[in-house]
Amino acid sequence: DGRLPLVNTSSSELSFLVGADIIATLPLNGRNYTELALLQPGVLAFPHRDGGSVVAHGLGMSVNGQDPRANIYLIDGTLQNDFTNGPAGSAAGTALGMETVREFRVETNAYSAEFGRLAGGQINVLTKSGANRLSGSAFEYHRNDALDARNYFDALGKPDFTRNQFGGTLGGPLIRNQLFFFAGYEALIERLGKTISTIVPDDNARLGILPSGVVGVNAAVAPYLAEFPRANGPALGQGLAVYNFPFDQRLDENYVQGRVDYGTGTRQAFARYTFDDTEQFLPTDYPQFPRTFVSRNQFFTGEYREVLSAATLNTARLSFSRTRIGQEVEANTSQPLAPFVPGRTIMGDIDIGGLRRFGPQSSVDVRLVQNVFAFQNDLVHSRGRHLIKAGALVEHYQDNMVNPTFSLGIYAFPNLSAFLRNVPNNFVGLTPEAQFDRYWRFTLFGFYVQDEYRLTPTLSVNGGLRYEFTTMPEDIYGRDSSLPDLTASEPTVGPLYQNPTYTNISPRMGAAWDVFGDGKTSVRGGYGLYFNTTNQQNLIVTVTNPPATPRPVIVNPTFPTPDFSRAGAISMRPVQFDIDSPRVHVFNVNLQRELWWRTALTVGYAGSRGRHLLRSGDVNTAR
Repeated sequence: DGRLPLVNTSSSELSFLVGADIIATLPLNGRNYTELALLQPGVLAFPHRDGGSVVAHGLGMSVNGQDPRANIYLIDGTLQNDFTNGPAGSAAGTALGMETVREFRVETNAYSAEFGRLAGGQINVLTKSGANRLSGSAFEYHRNDALDARNYFDALGKPDFTRNQFGGTLGGPLIRNQLFFFAGYEALIERLGKTISTIVPDDNARLGILPSGVVGVNAAVAPYLAEFPRANGPALGQGLAVYNFPFDQRLDENYVQGRVDYGTGTRQAFARYTFDDTEQFLPTDYPQFPRTFVSRNQFFTGEYREVLSAATLNTARLSFSRTRIGQEVEANTSQPLAPFVPGRTIMGDIDIGGLRRFGPQSSVDVRLVQNVFAFQNDLVHSRGRHLIKAGALVEHYQDNMVNPTFSLGIYAFPNLSAFLRNVPNNFVGLTPEAQFDRYWRFTLFGFYVQDEYRLTPTLSVNGGLRYEFTTMPEDIYGRDSSLPDLTASEPTVGPLYQNPTYTNISPRMGAAWDVFGDGKTSVRGGYGLYFNTTNQQNLIVTVTNPPATPRPVIVNPTFPTPDFSRAGAISMRPVQFDIDSPRVHVFNVNLQRELWWRTALTVGYAGSRGRHLLRSGDVNTAR
């Protein structure tokens, strides 16, 4: 009847095709098409994201039990992962452009050797193209607070809420039967009122009076104490009280995509450009310190496909992706307050036991930019009962980072009494001369061959091999350092670690059996070894490593200006120097049977076993 078969009788991988009918008919609040991947068994949402974190944005997913940062997101074969190896998405935590998506496939288990880079899922989006008929669409989705209830903390009334999501597409011929275009636009505009509840010193504490007695207010502390808002909620005891304040959160996102296709006879080519710009204005725990979360993503794909013979197809792809995420912090204090670190422009943070952190977000004006230049060539050849695929991939990464985390400094006071008396426990921050930018460069090389062989009319087997490695990430100004000997008194300037990727050889194999030869019952199984070859997100924390960027801890410091000459321990976040490549053994076996009314049942087992998976630890923890 022309419809796709429900039972897979030819390959061993576990995957799920999200077609145009599913995209068009299933409702999605926010129109984030990547949420449709959650329809696939073994794909689970990863909830530990706050919607405004520079290093945790977008819809996180764990595929086949793997790290949410082990997934690969592709658009027409072009990498969408950013510096953090996070999901396709923007500062809004969503992925727009659903009207421009033709279909996408989610590969979850035992997929073939043509896929690499990371060991999690592979989500490949194919975009729409124009045709001989001029066609288009337009849409507008609107939400507001008309039916919302007032929150318990909304003492000043129900906050305002409006969301407008609108856009359209247009596609058609430029030259009939040869040259076509397709363009799409989508915008997301949201205004969300919030009531933020936090903790502040009560009126007595502002005078230096605590339930335990009179402690006074130190003169150096007084200007900072005065910046705490006055409580407008119930008392909590120990000199603390609740403060609620309204905040108008703003979100503006614009998404544009254009594509041109050309085809004549045995040759086809297309070029596509995608642009997404987002800005989200977010609160922190105190009204003086809002921040703006920003992102700008750009993806280009140029592909040329040619039928070389009746049995051979070659595809060459040139691509570029640029992802930029960051934030801008503010310190709108009622009077100028001296920065904690000389040379900085605003005050740092104050941690007081029992209160929230007071000050700008500690990552400050962080910027993470990744440029990826890629070339890939794939060859498909049919020979008798063999279908052979082979290809090569080269990706050059430019990871540019400005990461001033801790640059403003953080004072820690054990409790409110210590703050009022100006008795801090410690200060941690970057020194005035610290350099918090890095510019890493490295290149990935991947090669693969895959053979799908029909052993009998009802039995297919497949096998493949992929070899993939990266060159060593290096800062172009030579500021990397390592700690090969954990007992050493100072770091070693040079490579962050020994490159473990040169032995990343990945076998893949599987079989599929059409039990009765009618395409309605199959038994399938597959196995593959997969490596996390690109782990550039772990470079981010190394920015605070000495000697270029010392981060001292000063015990019993002076407030509000620490004496860096008294700096004690210099903390460091080294990478294990003889680290191994993270690897995952993935396998599955399953039975599929087509039932009635276009329904199929799948019963199976899918598993994975990870080795040398990356984690963070503290070697100085007391035992």
